[in-house]
Amino acid sequence: MLSLKINLNKKSLIFSLLCIMALMQYSNAWAASYEEGKKAYLDKDYAQALAILEPLAEKGNSQAQVTLGIMYDFGHGVAKDPAKAIEWYIKAAEQGIPVVQHDVGVKYFQGQGVEQDYLKAAYWWEQSANAGLADSQFNLGLLYYRGIGLEVDYQKASDLFISAAEQDHPHAQYSLAVMYAFGQGLDKDYEQALKWFRKSASHDVAQAQFNLGVFYENGYGLDVNIPTAKKWYALAAKGGLAEAKSKLSELEQSDKKPIQHPDVAKLASSQPVQAKPPVKTKTPAKAKTRMSGSSSIKREDWVMQQPVDAYTLQLSSLLNEKDLIRFIQKNQLVGNAAYIEVVIKGKTRYNALYGSYPTYAQAKDAISTLPASLGKNKPWIRNFRILQDLINQ
Repeated sequence: MLSLKINLNKKSLIFSLLCIMALMQYSNAWAASYEEGKKAYLDKDYAQALAILEPLAEKGNSQAQVTLGIMYDFGHGVAKDPAKAIEWYIKAAEQGIPVVQHDVGVKYFQGQGVEQDYLKAAYWWEQSANAGLADSQFNLGLLYYRGIGLEVDYQKASDLFISAAEQDHPHAQYSLAVMYAFGQGLDKDYEQALKWFRKSASHDVAQAQFNLGVFYENGYGLDVNIPTAKKWYALAAKGGLAEAKSKLSELEQSDKKPIQHPDVAKLASSQPVQAKPPVKTKTPAKAKTRMSGSSSIKREDWVMQQPVDAYTLQLSSLLNEKDLIRFIQKNQLVGNAAYIEVVIKGKTRYNALYGSYPTYAQAKDAISTLPASLGKNKPWIRNFRILQDLINQ
């Protein structure tokens, strides 16, 4: 199934940064020297470029700082050094260049050249989001929506998605539609949801096309129209969405049967993960086979029983179940730990969880009480709603 992702694409990074640098103005002395350095870089005379640009960068020329960052980032004429690259990028970002601020946020989010730090990623994305960069607005909105490094805040998420969506950002448009459909941070409004799903679908976002099919099939905010529903399911299926292929096949085989009216939670799942309407009973987790020696470790059923607005600490994520069980036992966590099996990008992983905390702040405080050997692994504060949706996928 396709999913929304943080915008981390670096394919056009060099081009974007050089374009920004070309628009910046400096004193005549600096400009002339920098132009010589840029020409040497573009001519792949990296030794000459380094000789010209490094002194300028040291004196605070942000154009030179960005170019040096690129050189160290990609190993152009120097040994590839992600840590040195980020040093130069940060110096330029501190001078207020939005595209560089965005890229610094990406590096903190991914842990490239720096320790992974979601709070610092959020800080830099906030700077570039405030400058109007749509990718940063979307990324920051997603952090607030999913509670990654920040407390879940649907109001802030929706505000940021609106800003990016109005700049024609396809995934922000999709995310905004989801929030209108579920009434998250906004009044539930199918008309607005349809508007933004349509805009996103026009950019070939398969989840948006699928959800338009759901709306037309079930009459959410408009009349039921099965032929139109099929059209949208077909487009989503063409985009590779397996759920759309299944739905299209189901409709084609049962045209004469009455269409069921599923809950709006049938909308295509994605990131941001849509919160399902509250129910009195928990959805039972899929049965998992317990390995020998793990009977006293809590599993998916425990996770499903936790309040959706509570938090836990993810201590580790491994590909081998036996290794994860040994991790829990070795660190004497059996009484307070749980582990779940999830599938991420087609790979099965086993995540070790610790504790249940009513608020994000309490979960954050709990990190300091962990043994040093666990704290150094940088535990990830996870929202139970997100984990429950992963289990149910």
